[in-house]
Amino acid sequence: MTAEAPRTVLIIEDSNVQSKIIRKQIQALTQFDTLIAHTMQEAEALLRDHGQQIFIAIIDLNLPDAPDGEAVDLCLAWKVPSIVLTASFNDEIRRRFIERRVVDYFFKGSIQDMDPMVASLERVFKNQFITVLVVDDSRTQRAQIKKLLEVQRFRVLEAGDGVEALAVFEQNPHTRLVITDYQMPNMDGIELVRELRGRHKMDRVAIIGVSSVGSGPLTAQFLKNGSNDFLTKPFEVEEFYWRVNHNMDVLDMICDLKSCMETLETR
Repeated sequence: MTAEAPRTVLIIEDSNVQSKIIRKQIQALTQFDTLIAHTMQEAEALLRDHGQQIFIAIIDLNLPDAPDGEAVDLCLAWKVPSIVLTASFNDEIRRRFIERRVVDYFFKGSIQDMDPMVASLERVFKNQFITVLVVDDSRTQRAQIKKLLEVQRFRVLEAGDGVEALAVFEQNPHTRLVITDYQMPNMDGIELVRELRGRHKMDRVAIIGVSSVGSGPLTAQFLKNGSNDFLTKPFEVEEFYWRVNHNMDVLDMICDLKSCMETLETR
């Protein structure tokens, strides 16, 4: 499955030194291919010629021919997820990142500073094969969470309450993450967590509880009944991304550990 997926990273950076640092780190830590563009015009040409092979772009926010982040808009128009590099940061820049729905943003730096960015690349690549179930009786809330998950390239299913969620999960047993609200008709979030945990262990399916009620006793109820994590609405976009991706990283590490143990047992 992963062999057929696009594996090329488009690096859009006007600095030769910086682009080489990024390419070197990607080549050292991953098996992704890379293409480099030094201007927005070069990036557009590469997207036309190699767009089917590109799964993500790393973009300098300020280019000579795109000083205001226009290269980000270009990549998003091509439906290429984007990670932004910036030499400065403030609330206005952050707001622009969130509005443009970029995958992540990082400061420019040395080769050591590139490690978190490369980890983000790998996470986004894996996410496109992961199904997430969003459970909320509010269509608006479901749509908002779905959009955030799709920025991170997840496949998203929806359900309006716990009963429907169990049915959807039954039809999609490969689902690896459930994000559920608390207050819902027919079956609330805690009851849903309890039902899911009776069927699937924490190393198989991650569950994140979400509620606007509060994060005190309700958090404890979610966690004690088998939820992996809890978020209080409204939450910051970066916190949501971090918690979702962190839970996926943990599942991946457990899977890798199990594979190692099985290999050792067969020797």
